[in-house]
Amino acid sequence: MSAPPAKPQPSEGHGTRRRLIDAARAEFGDKGIESATTRGIAERAGCNEVTLFRHFESKQKLLAAVVQQTSEEFLGLCECPEAFCGDPAKDLLRFARTYNESLEGCEGMARALIGEGRRQPTLCKELIGDVLQPFHRGIAAYLDLRKKEGIVRRNLDSMAFAEIFTSTLMGGLLRRSSGLSAMDREGWIRNTVNLLVRGIGR
Repeated sequence: MSAPPAKPQPSEGHGTRRRLIDAARAEFGDKGIESATTRGIAERAGCNEVTLFRHFESKQKLLAAVVQQTSEEFLGLCECPEAFCGDPAKDLLRFARTYNESLEGCEGMARALIGEGRRQPTLCKELIGDVLQPFHRGIAAYLDLRKKEGIVRRNLDSMAFAEIFTSTLMGGLLRRSSGLSAMDREGWIRNTVNLLVRGIGR
């Protein structure tokens, strides 16, 4: 009996590209987009600037790759495969924890793009705007089902709720990580859910 074929190993080029993306995400998050340098990114990745430019041609193209990669990772984390129980308080708590975990993974890049959104409007929209739309639609679809069941009031604007819900959680993360809030992660999540759920019941 012949041995099973070996799994293909990632190429060195792929590994270098990923190291550069990870290094750039850290550099942009720490220093901001304008202050981050290709030299600093290359040093973090353990290579030279020539290698960086061979893979991405420019700092702007590297930034675009970082935003794309971060967006894909965020969406992957935001998937909620488990079945919901139908109780908005419990299910929205799950949504909130999932969203917060995903947001913490890209906080540095989100801060960088928020700070320099006027210079990078397209990438800011992609990471902070467009990437949230599937998550917002998921929350809205969940609430629309609860409307049909008579659990949630019928005149609720589900998409508006989803946007306010995630914006409150993002604000909480930014305040906590800046030392501006006395509430910890779990306290902020639970209070957000408790306060907002009160407004959607019949």
